[in-house]
Amino acid sequence: MNFFTYFGDTMNPMAEAFEKAVRDPRLRKKLKIKAFLSLLLLAGSIGVVFITVGTVMATRHGTFLGMTRLDFLKLRARYGLLMMILITIHVILNRGIMKRELKLLFG
Repeated sequence: MNFFTYFGDTMNPMAEAFEKAVRDPRLRKKLKIKAFLSLLLLAGSIGVVFITVGTVMATRHGTFLGMTRLDFLKLRARYGLLMMILITIHVILNRGIMKRELKLLFG
């Protein structure tokens, strides 16, 4: 058994939930909200990479894309708060899945 066979759609417990969502409008709406939040987090992670690279480059060269190190640190503080809020909402929305995963891991 190779990696893709083991971790493919046949072993994916979420595949059943997505199949149910196609038929159930209430569940589909909830999964759309979760998917939108996941997309925001993915886009946000790209911003984290940009801010980190910008901070390093501005530290070495004085500026990066016209922003100083202090500008990047201010942006990082604000952006960090936004990411913490998004991550908290994501964990709250997925707490049921997380409880099952933790129970499987430690139980």
